[in-house]
Amino acid sequence: SDLGSIKDRIVDYIITDAEQRGVLQPGGSIVENTSGNTGAAIALLAAIKGYAAILTMPDKVSLEKQNALRAYGAKIVITPTAVLPDSPEHYVNVAKRIAAETPNSFRIDQYDNPKNPEAHYLSTAPEIWQQTSGNIDIFIASGSTGGTVSGIGRFLKEKNPTIKVLMPDPIGSVYYDYFKTGKIYKKRNNNYFVEGVGEDHIAKALDFSVLDDVIPFSDPDAFMM
Repeated sequence: SDLGSIKDRIVDYIITDAEQRGVLQPGGSIVENTSGNTGAAIALLAAIKGYAAILTMPDKVSLEKQNALRAYGAKIVITPTAVLPDSPEHYVNVAKRIAAETPNSFRIDQYDNPKNPEAHYLSTAPEIWQQTSGNIDIFIASGSTGGTVSGIGRFLKEKNPTIKVLMPDPIGSVYYDYFKTGKIYKKRNNNYFVEGVGEDHIAKALDFSVLDDVIPFSDPDAFMM
């Protein structure tokens, strides 16, 4: 069950844990808010394991991604991108509502679930360390949930504290400002076109203490590259 995405790892790890704890029962529904890759991993694993998948996503997510998720059998709920995080229409809040209203459902909760960075700490990071023979000076990964950069960054710094961990962040995301000033600017509302990175709220899965710097970038920079 591998789509070649880093999100395969966290979804498999979180679902397996939920099954073992009995909070995800046979024939249940997996609910999650996603900008694409996590949703694809959920849709595939749900199809394999016999669960229903209900995914909420902002309307800026490409139609190709939406159609791919539907092809795996997931139900897609589209929400407006340009709403504030406390809006009931925000894709995270819609997912929470659907999970609360759906019997025998389990929400992945990728933004705030400590199992997200833990999955990368236990699997992705040791593979990177092994395959590079530890010859790493700088590790660079953008963050949305922040699970990848946090879990891998923590592991690498435990192996070698001189390794620098850098997180590029799209202009319009809250993470750059928060890293630099400790403040959240309410006017940051994800009005950039690059998908799947940056965020309009602070994810608990993102450990800012492992970051050495956050580097802002623009849509033209990303798309031209």
